[in-house]
Amino acid sequence: MPAAPQTWDSSFSWDSPSATWDAVLPAPVKPKKKPFRRSPKPTATQPPIATTMSTTFQYHVAPKSTGGFTTRAVRRAPADQTALLAAIATQAGITPEQTTAAITGFFNKVLQCASGCDWSPEMFGMISFRPTSGGSGALPTDFHNADDINADVSISFTAEAIRQWRATLTLESLGEVGKITPVIETIIRQPDMAVDKYTALGLCQVRGDHMNLDPTDLNQGVFLKAGSDPEVRVTGYAAIEPTSIVFLVPAGLTGALQVRIATFINGSVRSYTYTNLITTP
Repeated sequence: MPAAPQTWDSSFSWDSPSATWDAVLPAPVKPKKKPFRRSPKPTATQPPIATTMSTTFQYHVAPKSTGGFTTRAVRRAPADQTALLAAIATQAGITPEQTTAAITGFFNKVLQCASGCDWSPEMFGMISFRPTSGGSGALPTDFHNADDINADVSISFTAEAIRQWRATLTLESLGEVGKITPVIETIIRQPDMAVDKYTALGLCQVRGDHMNLDPTDLNQGVFLKAGSDPEVRVTGYAAIEPTSIVFLVPAGLTGALQVRIATFINGSVRSYTYTNLITTP
């Protein structure tokens, strides 16, 4: 007899050969007279995902400081969660509430798996996940909790899923960026390599392009801003290169910080504001 599928709240071992990933969703409420139809025809007010999401991938072409050119994807407005859930629910033939329960239940179960160091190289032919850790300590005995080891979970799409996704895209170039500016691609806290994190009086690395600033020029540098407070100019740098800057976060800064970099390029000071805020743990 085939093994019964497991539900999200089942207690079982993930390495059991009988375990399956069949999600059992709550049964929809049936009307008294009409049977529930799981695949209703889409209407003008409930279009399926394929007709509500564009596959036009827009990008800019920009010169690299080391020569040649690269491309930068355009970021539009953040996705609307309510609209996204409604579209998925229509496609699956379930309610938005059931969709929310299934999606959150899945990701909660992934976190539970990672808690026991379980992982998956491929799930549904779409994603992979694995537990990760890092942290930094002077002694082997300096790691006492999950924060010390920077415990985390990495989730990504599989290479095959990305290959198939790329095949669906319609590319649209928005042209070459005419004015070269510094670019911040990511910010990494040095002690534990955490992305978009900082510690006051700690080192952070900025990765990007066109960032070879002059630290003696008060108009150039890395600038940090907390909320509506005035910007604070960084004065301590461990390394300055076109594609990487390591700087010391000034004391007294707390909360989420906006990061801006300003450099002198082709006769003028040009700046770039990082799209993410950096935060403390």
